[in-house]
Amino acid sequence: MYTTSFEELPLGDLLARVQTLRHQGIRFVQLCAERGSDDAMNMLYTFYDEEHDAALNLIVPLAAGDVVPSIQELYFSSFTFENETHDLFGVPFANMKLDFAGHFFNVAQDAPMTILSPEQKAARDKAAKAQAAKAAREVKAAAAAREAAEDTSAERALTTSAAEADAAAVAEVNKLAPRAAAEAAEKPAAAAPAPAEDAEAARLAKTAAKIAAMPPEKAAAARAALAAKGIVLPDISDQKEGE
Repeated sequence: MYTTSFEELPLGDLLARVQTLRHQGIRFVQLCAERGSDDAMNMLYTFYDEEHDAALNLIVPLAAGDVVPSIQELYFSSFTFENETHDLFGVPFANMKLDFAGHFFNVAQDAPMTILSPEQKAARDKAAKAQAAKAAREVKAAAAAREAAEDTSAERALTTSAAEADAAAVAEVNKLAPRAAAEAAEKPAAAAPAPAEDAEAARLAKTAAKIAAMPPEKAAAARAALAAKGIVLPDISDQKEGE
């Protein structure tokens, strides 16, 4: 059964590893270079073990200024791949048995596969800025939605029970954030956990602060309405004096 594997190898271990593969009778298949999105260069060496029907891919990361040792002494057929990689990507090789000195390909410019045109760079920068702006707007909208839901919940607490206020707050968040609501709808329903004491205390404190900021007549009516429902607000007078 055919298998393939990938292994990352430091550049300093390349020659020793390739020499071992040569002594084991493993066949060299190809060498190719790849430049990632972060502009880092990787060398990919592919070998094939015919006895076990298995391919081995050695990934060798390169840093700026690295010189790659040639493997032509072990696998002479690699001369085409090494010269191609040099001409198209500008990767330097050391001790090549057959070195075309940059003329394996007739190219109009050095290392054409590494060139990024001004138009391409401008388009890439524009796309990155647009993505960042979109992410910032989403974060801001989510924060505004939650703040609006909290304010609505505090106002509603003056005339509704705690359970009704919490349910309405959840509905408000779902309305302002439809994506979150859709994700929540896909999850299996679960029983709502009992509100924690600290969360309840924070809600009552926020309600008390809002009532304290009302005109005296309206504040008295609100306290009376809450007292009729058995809701006791904390005394925040000491806190206000401390502030």
